Amino acid sequence: MNPRLAQLLGLLLLLVAAAMTYLVYLSVIAISGDPSELLVSGIVAWGILALPELAAGLWLIIRGTHGARTSQVSDRLVQIVQRDGRISVEAAARELGVEPKEISDAALGLAKRRIPLVLIDRGSSDIINPATLTLKESILHLLFAQRRMTFDQISAVTKATNTQIIDALKELSKEGKFRGVIDENSRVVYTSEALAHLPKSYTKCPECGGKLVNPVLPGEEEVCPYCGHLIVNRMGVKGTG
Repeated sequence: MNPRLAQLLGLLLLLVAAAMTYLVYLSVIAISGDPSELLVSGIVAWGILALPELAAGLWLIIRGTHGARTSQVSDRLVQIVQRDGRISVEAAARELGVEPKEISDAALGLAKRRIPLVLIDRGSSDIINPATLTLKESILHLLFAQRRMTFDQISAVTKATNTQIIDALKELSKEGKFRGVIDENSRVVYTSEALAHLPKSYTKCPECGGKLVNPVLPGEEEVCPYCGHLIVNRMGVKGTG
């Protein structure tokens, strides 16, 4: 969800919660009876009518604020990486005046986009401009971040042809740097991690039942092309229960 939209929806829910709170207050003071019983009744009514909107509103505002800040950091980070070619998390944090955690979150988000704008060095954790790498290096970093990519996605970043991509993957496989499957028919590359997670992936939308073009792996989210439902696969992801 767009961060600004999340903030707006959160604000609207807070207004609804305030209106429900006022309604409960008017209802309670209009009833005569034992004060303690009225207090309990008022709290119960408020918990039913206003608390859910209050909690959801606060959550959306916090999420939207964090998302907006991350988006700002991401935009500035892309400019720095395009300028320097490669930069460490700490150096980027110093230049932008933010915490390293914010840089890491922004870089990870950029690297996991369908068409990644930056790559993350698996060894040093440096943030890299894809244009500065060789084809094989780019593919390795891309697959490390994405786990599964189509030829079109790889080509959009590397400007390589299908033949060049396949040849590079075969060379990486011979060198022992790539373990996975190259599906030349569907033009999709799966890492060994992606293959291991396929049994836990979503192949159909849980909302409308529509068949998905690409399975949604654990830790991924995808918008259903049929009903617009946001499919979030939390299976096997730490911290999600």
